[in-house]
Amino acid sequence: MGSTSSSDRTTRPPARATWGARARHVLWRAMSTLVGGVRIGGRVPSGSMVLVANHTSHADTAALLTAVPPDRRPTFVAAADYWFARPWRRALVSGLVGALPVARTGDAYETLRDAAAPVLAEGRALVIYPEGTRGAPGEPVGPFRSGALRLAADLDVPLVPVGISGTGEVLPKHGRLRPTGVVLRFGDPLPGVVCRDTSPEVVRAAVQALRDDSSAVPWPDSRLYSWLERRSDVQLMTAGLLWGFAEALSWPVMAEVYVVAVGAPQPHRAGRVGASVAAGSVAGVLVHAALARRGVRLPAPLTTPAMRTAARDHLRSDGAPGIWRQLRNGIPVKVYARAAGESDLALHRLAGAVALARPTRMALATGVVLVAGRWAHPLLRRRYPEFLVLGSAVFAEGLHRVVRRWR
Repeated sequence: MGSTSSSDRTTRPPARATWGARARHVLWRAMSTLVGGVRIGGRVPSGSMVLVANHTSHADTAALLTAVPPDRRPTFVAAADYWFARPWRRALVSGLVGALPVARTGDAYETLRDAAAPVLAEGRALVIYPEGTRGAPGEPVGPFRSGALRLAADLDVPLVPVGISGTGEVLPKHGRLRPTGVVLRFGDPLPGVVCRDTSPEVVRAAVQALRDDSSAVPWPDSRLYSWLERRSDVQLMTAGLLWGFAEALSWPVMAEVYVVAVGAPQPHRAGRVGASVAAGSVAGVLVHAALARRGVRLPAPLTTPAMRTAARDHLRSDGAPGIWRQLRNGIPVKVYARAAGESDLALHRLAGAVALARPTRMALATGVVLVAGRWAHPLLRRRYPEFLVLGSAVFAEGLHRVVRRWR
């Protein structure tokens, strides 16, 4: 197959975004945001092109699907004998990625060219990983094969180098998913006519430079996270103590919310924060019960008569240990505190039960926060405001369900 003339190339119609291409772009953009986001540098040219990128992770493909506009309809060269050998793999790469099957037997370049020609004739972007396999994160980009350069020269389309950094940390080879940022930079297009006299090492060096330039740019923390980081342990623990105390009296937002809000983005502080909230909660329960014994009725927003009846029944049947039921039934602890005071339950017995029950609940919440926070810490540093908004929405929905259950 000979090369296509420049005049033929200019008559190729520009690619149009199909529903499938748009859906893939939206899907992977959303997924990339959830695992840290993708920062994009440079510009993707219009028309047909061959994109060549370094390859350290399957997340490279997700990053490119996020960065390349859907009207370029990015198509990824994939080994037919692996990705299309089984129906589930074929469905996966065809539907979620938009892969182009290329056999690795016989004349590999002739097979690649025959498969790629119709794709590029439609004005689409063809993505090739010239290393041929995934490399190790932090290692130099591996040697490039010449197929992408030959393809760009024979079909007279520009070759665009792309450097990707961070994907090896997001999804390492044979590793587990971890949220962190990805940076992707597009280089200057290399015209097809120039590709014929360009060596793979020149392209590899360009991709290496783009990748190194990307990895040298740190992801900034959110301003709200930076503000939180500047707070001392004493400040955060004092706030936690007051939060737990207020929630046991009347405050409608449960104590665990503070542990999640502060401990998830800063897991190294979660234990201290959880302990302070637990201490405040114990004190608040005892004060509330003492006030209720004297006929003081504090406001109890977002509680129901059914909750108060259940709390009285639990304390009547089990005594002070009845408060342990609060660990799993969703009834706010302030309801049990009032019920204990109204039933004249001995404060020393209540104190013993509460001093075990509340720290146990906080310890369970803190354990979950520690595990999740250590995994999501790189993401939460940058997306802390979004985390608070999302967490508030989840809490509000959970509270709505609890109130409806006990209505």
